[in-house]
Amino acid sequence: MTIQPIKPTTALFIKLGQGGGWEKDCIATGTLRVGFHEFYHNDLIAGNYALVRNYYKTRTSAPWVTMYENQIKYFYETDDTVLWITFYNQKLWWCFADKIFKGQGTELKLRYVKDQWRCTDILGQELLVDNLSGQLLKTQGFQSTICRVEAFTYLVNKINGKEIPEIRDVKKDIENLKSSISKIIVKLGPKDFEIFVDLIFRQTGYQRTNVIGGPQKTKDIELLSPVTNERILVQVKCSSSFKQYEDYETYFSEMKGYDRFFYVVHTSDKLLAVHRPINSKITIWKLDVLSDLTINTGLTSWVINKIG
Repeated sequence: MTIQPIKPTTALFIKLGQGGGWEKDCIATGTLRVGFHEFYHNDLIAGNYALVRNYYKTRTSAPWVTMYENQIKYFYETDDTVLWITFYNQKLWWCFADKIFKGQGTELKLRYVKDQWRCTDILGQELLVDNLSGQLLKTQGFQSTICRVEAFTYLVNKINGKEIPEIRDVKKDIENLKSSISKIIVKLGPKDFEIFVDLIFRQTGYQRTNVIGGPQKTKDIELLSPVTNERILVQVKCSSSFKQYEDYETYFSEMKGYDRFFYVVHTSDKLLAVHRPINSKITIWKLDVLSDLTINTGLTSWVINKIG
């Protein structure tokens, strides 16, 4: 579901419990939660921050006293224009919060989320930690409960699915490169194409267990993954019709002792171009996939040299 772009005034990171102990529950229930068990909820929601200052000033230095007081103010005083984030299950989660609280003694201090916690951008793409900048991720290392997010502009752009011009330029260049590589791949002859496909698999960690080509009619390359012991058969054809593919599909379905089958072709007829195998063990690689893999496995120069 697409939602409207967000326009927060600032962003705050919140650590939901010691060691993330409240993360799952807060995300499921649509809440923010803090500890500060030295103080009663009713005192804090009433703005009696003198209790906070008096407690910490005998236990730590002045800057830390201010930091703890500010964290409590962030929780109890900020409005719904503030973006809240946390990290859970290898994803960035974000929300806005209502000024609706629930408290009980010193133990329970909750604030309710507007709508819900989200772990996707406004276009529906998951905000995976692996795809976030180190500048934002360093926020996870904050040793207390709540802090301002320094990478504010980056964070808002990420949630809004907005790319900086430099990224858009790079993506456009990559698409142009893929298009150009596709025009070269189709010029590879049968033997070079087999070598090319073999190199792709070897670059991703597979080991060949047979000689390429030869008299075999139903397989070109047999491979083994040394990590998972997965065995695969790869049929390589420069060009293929859907009928030719169907013959191999029948053969593959009868083969025993293999975990996956690949049918690799750079030029196909219209029926094969749109076909998606029903058998989950069979994968078809066509020109679009091959152009991606050429770049991702570092074989661009190899292809250029073969044709050039």
